[in-house]
Amino acid sequence: MAHITITHTPADGTLADGGEKGDGTGNILYKHGFRWFRSMGVYGIRSSRDRAPRLVAIEAAAEELRAAGHTATVQIDTTVRDTTTVRADQHERLEDRRTALAAKSDRLSQEAAALHRRSDAMVEHIPMGQPVGPGARGRAHRNLLNRSIDTAIKASHTQQEADQMPDRIAGSHRQEAYRERLDVTARRVDRLSAELRALDRRMARLSMYPETGSGTLRRQYEGERAVLVERIAGDQAVLDKAREEGRFGRFSKTTVHRDDLVRVRGQWRTVTRANAKTVSVTTGYSWTDKYGWEEVQELRCSHTEDAEGTDND
Repeated sequence: MAHITITHTPADGTLADGGEKGDGTGNILYKHGFRWFRSMGVYGIRSSRDRAPRLVAIEAAAEELRAAGHTATVQIDTTVRDTTTVRADQHERLEDRRTALAAKSDRLSQEAAALHRRSDAMVEHIPMGQPVGPGARGRAHRNLLNRSIDTAIKASHTQQEADQMPDRIAGSHRQEAYRERLDVTARRVDRLSAELRALDRRMARLSMYPETGSGTLRRQYEGERAVLVERIAGDQAVLDKAREEGRFGRFSKTTVHRDDLVRVRGQWRTVTRANAKTVSVTTGYSWTDKYGWEEVQELRCSHTEDAEGTDND
């Protein structure tokens, strides 16, 4: 029988170590949401770093492991790391991933060059344009040509894969920069705040009917709430600082009027309606588009002498 240790830490997430192939522990863990992490050689729950531990799944897996005759130990760290530390850790992991992709690109390029040289070496002794003759010698000639062509095709595919690595690295940089944009941060605060309110409602229902709610589920909810509160506070601090510096929150229903021009996503649009949380703008068609105020980048307003963000081009 195996001895399984299930741990949860903010930095590493939820991991299950100690099982061996064929001992039956993998099937039990898989049933409760664990997946095999090939790079680490252990089972774990995906996307569990810096999130509340899924105590219901963890304890259910541990109970089923014990029922099957295995030994299961559970070690849970419910510490919530601050948002700045989490962002720095995520950035470090992304940089490691980009470095690995760059190394993979170099390795594949070298492999493709070696395959091209091998393909050329196969047929370099054959005069250009020499026809394939009959008999055994002709068959050998044809087979050599086919192997050379197959090797060249493999080299081309390998080089194509190598050429994709820079695009993947650039995409990773764009995605990271996108998450740090102020408008994206503001929408994330709204989304997390909605999740927090929904969680509070679930916790309230659990308090109303304590006989139907387990202590494990309550502790899981409390952990999820602590994480949400910290993430909201961290993102809100970024928005507050940007607002103090004048980089966020300049535009609202009180400063933007109908028929004003606003620049949204790099395009100037005419305002049709200014709402409490959104602005409706023309599209050139029969319908309008609606954007959050956090996406408004500049304003041309005829109601004030010095309009915000006047174009100087």
